[in-house]
Amino acid sequence: MEHDIVNVAQTKQPTIFAQFMNLVKNNELSHAYLFTGEDGAGQFSVAMGVAMRLFCTNVQNGVPCGKCSECVRIMNYDHPDVVITKPDGQSIKVDQIRHVKSEFTKSAMEGSKKVFIISEAEKMTTGAANSLLKFIEEPTGNVVSFLISKNRNLVLPTIISRTQVVEFPSLSKKLMVAELQSSGVKPSEVNLMISITNSLDQIKAWSKDDWFASTQKLLEKWFTYLVKGNAMAMPFIQMSLMPLITNKDRQRIVISMMLSLFDDVLETKYGTLSSDRVKYPGILAETKQAAVEWNNDQILAMLDELLDMNGSMAVNVNFQNIIEALTLKILAIGQS
Repeated sequence: MEHDIVNVAQTKQPTIFAQFMNLVKNNELSHAYLFTGEDGAGQFSVAMGVAMRLFCTNVQNGVPCGKCSECVRIMNYDHPDVVITKPDGQSIKVDQIRHVKSEFTKSAMEGSKKVFIISEAEKMTTGAANSLLKFIEEPTGNVVSFLISKNRNLVLPTIISRTQVVEFPSLSKKLMVAELQSSGVKPSEVNLMISITNSLDQIKAWSKDDWFASTQKLLEKWFTYLVKGNAMAMPFIQMSLMPLITNKDRQRIVISMMLSLFDDVLETKYGTLSSDRVKYPGILAETKQAAVEWNNDQILAMLDELLDMNGSMAVNVNFQNIIEALTLKILAIGQS
């Protein structure tokens, strides 16, 4: 958990956070909100910031101080009138919502307000979501609820229709890079990861797993073979690359990593690849060599072959066969 909720909310979503501070100031909060957006876009921090603003005893310049006993208790998940619910395992279960419902029916213990934050609301079972509906429809007392979801399409339409939906935009690349580097993600991996996903949580998970870094290194070796027109690229797939590609998710990630590799080549060809955009810094010399030796039509033809891989996956063609066929085609295009 971030130690400075207010700072995180102001940094990630300054406009949304300021709007909610004004809503609290003017006593115009609605009874239920659905915050949607990519992981790490600041939804939870904004919801917590609103809760802190409602209870803060020392508001500073319109925002909670983050230091009074009320703010500290909220940040420590220890405030009786701020109830936070998260998935228990893979889902939010009916019993968890029953607990929330029981809290709805109680009067606030230390004031006139109650705040409920339901994180990963898309993981509510249908029964849990239906159980929550009546309390969203008919709020009791001075209650505000925040449902947080990274995918609104997985939230029941009846829930969506009874909340005010707030779409959180993805963070700017500058903010993402700063947060990832402060979290210990290697600079040599940041740009590649950001080119594949906007989810900070996903990137942080990859950074803690040797799989991503190992796969990046192997793809650099594979590409080096391709640039040199070396047929060793074929046995390299079976002996080195395939043992790491153990499931469908990893197959999709590898395709995205390959596309990013050839995107570096294309941008180098057009002279638009600045140093802060390089996704494969470990093979910059090979990337430049490819941009010189391959013409535009060849590079675009290679990208087309890469994009066609998704179609082959959709009809369940063996993934090793897909990559080997791709490799043969790229070698042929490069020598044409």
